Amino acid sequence: MRGVIKSTAKAVSLFDSRWLGLQATTRGVESMKVQVKHSLKTDVGAAFKLCTEQKSQETVYSKLPGSDVRIKREGRAPNVKLRISRRMPANPPAAIRKIVPATNDVSHSEDWAADGEGYAADIVVDIKGVPVKIVGTKVLQPEKGGCSVAWNFDVTSGIPLLGGIIASFAGDEIRQNLEDEFKVLKASI
Repeated sequence: MRGVIKSTAKAVSLFDSRWLGLQATTRGVESMKVQVKHSLKTDVGAAFKLCTEQKSQETVYSKLPGSDVRIKREGRAPNVKLRISRRMPANPPAAIRKIVPATNDVSHSEDWAADGEGYAADIVVDIKGVPVKIVGTKVLQPEKGGCSVAWNFDVTSGIPLLGGIIASFAGDEIRQNLEDEFKVLKASI
């Protein structure tokens, strides 16, 4: 892959004025929004290949935290389905340690399709045994000088009293994982 990646946008953080934080919904479900966007100095086609080809994904995930990584790819571009699972370490706050173990079986699916001049994936993340729902998107779009990669996730938990802590912890873990993935993408191009 050719090109250089330049980070022009930052992950939404607790101290960022754009941070959406935890929101209570009408059904008592606590939710957190996670938004991360970066610019890549490579064309959208090259970025799509890096994000969807089997060998590229194996390389990316070999450099990320976790073990026992399994990647399954189906379909032909632009309609690609990825199924990725791995064991991930976690360091949950004391309040949720009985609910969230120190090591988790995490799996996610990415269903890619063309999106205008770029590509978009619907993503669903499952953390076995953890009462949290994580859904979102990953979007690659051309922009001046390259393309952008943007992740947007909704993290929700309906556990009374602890749902907000669980959603916040899972959201922070997702944000860190996305930043780690971006660093690997940057090094891979």
